[in-house]
Amino acid sequence: MAETENVELRLAELPHAVGWPSTPDLWPAVRAGIARRRRRRRLLLLLVAAAIGLALAGGAAAAASVGLRGALVQRVPRLPSPSPVAPGPAGSRLVLGDRYASLSAAEAAAGFPALAPASLGPPDEVYYSSDSGVLTLLYLPRPGLAATEDPEVGALVMEARASVDGASFVKLAGPGTRVQPVTVNGGPGFWISGAPHGFFFYGPRGSPDHFRLAGDVLIWNQAGLVIRIESGLDERAALAAAGTTRRPPV
Repeated sequence: MAETENVELRLAELPHAVGWPSTPDLWPAVRAGIARRRRRRRLLLLLVAAAIGLALAGGAAAAASVGLRGALVQRVPRLPSPSPVAPGPAGSRLVLGDRYASLSAAEAAAGFPALAPASLGPPDEVYYSSDSGVLTLLYLPRPGLAATEDPEVGALVMEARASVDGASFVKLAGPGTRVQPVTVNGGPGFWISGAPHGFFFYGPRGSPDHFRLAGDVLIWNQAGLVIRIESGLDERAALAAAGTTRRPPV
């Protein structure tokens, strides 16, 4: 018994003998991280609650997406002001995450295989945001692909995992925006056109993207993903492009 107590005493003295550093106080950093996550979740809830409240106050029927995973389309009588943001990729005012040299590198970071409209060809730039879980293919304007509301962008193909707990695209449609149910590659989707609509996304790390206005968009589910094409294409051309969406050749 005495021998056991002697061993325990020596073990207790060991850190002082070898100059073992004292354990830092980790609680302030942990508490700050929890507070940031709570603020981000609160922002999402406030944005969605405000949208629903505006819809009810204006007597407009709520237009939540039916059968579309990873996306919410909400009808509102008016839109909030877009978030200010500094110029981003290609001189545009977009926040897309980190730019990758290749699609395969972005896929490795995202953890899921990307789908791309073959009719648009290879993307000019590829981005992935670890905060939102959204992978973005950016196509520059060219003949047959006119510029969007952003003159430096011909099309954005944005995709994320289509699950309740994963990244979600949130869209707020004002009075001048049309939301039309469509079928894309045999599955449900929406063609959103007319007046620009509000858009942000909310990802697995609890980070709502800045709120911005978006032009015409086709959004649908395919292969476990929620995909949106934001472009200057009309409905027919956008559906045709979506019909060619598949795994790009390696």
